[in-house]
Amino acid sequence: MIALSEQVADRPPAGASAAAIIESWLPDAYSSARRKLEGTSPRVRLSLSGPEGGEWNLQIVDGNLEIGRHVRGIGIRDDDPHVCVRQSVADFLAVLYPSEDLLQLLPASVSVVDLLSPESQEMELLERLDGRIKFELEGRRRRRWAVDAAFGRSGMLAGRPRTTVAIDTGTCEKLAARAMNPLQALLAGRLRVDGDKTFAMQVLMLVATRIGG
Repeated sequence: MIALSEQVADRPPAGASAAAIIESWLPDAYSSARRKLEGTSPRVRLSLSGPEGGEWNLQIVDGNLEIGRHVRGIGIRDDDPHVCVRQSVADFLAVLYPSEDLLQLLPASVSVVDLLSPESQEMELLERLDGRIKFELEGRRRRRWAVDAAFGRSGMLAGRPRTTVAIDTGTCEKLAARAMNPLQALLAGRLRVDGDKTFAMQVLMLVATRIGG
């Protein structure tokens, strides 16, 4: 188990593997959190590719964070996800640890644990999302960061993302600082959307609400 301390209570200790963060640090951090979701959250399937990757199901049930490894072909009907997030191990870790080639993807003011406890209005928006989308961030020195997220029945059945959003570091920094909103960025040509623009805006607005501080 990964020990918690006041210094790392809201971020995993440096050098922790993706599996250790998901299976050990995250449940310990959630159990120690002051703010918890009362009730049940959507079930999330987190699929990480690359060395030390794997698939996990995460869900809050009656105020408790339940995390388990997903094994393909076993218990499919019992653990079908509402949201599926696909990412490389390196890009998953880049969300939690600063990188000189990427902007700070998760602001220091944002609690990792709080991301697991959406507000009621965010839950309603999440439940209305239906599709599969990929975000690509252009970093420095040719570093690229990406995440593929599927929502609802259409998203789960899609063999690939139907919508792709490409964004550069400068625009992402303005969005994070709220110097620009997603719609302004789209109209100004700072966001490149290939596919369903309405769906892209719905997802971007939800992300902005979650990490906007």
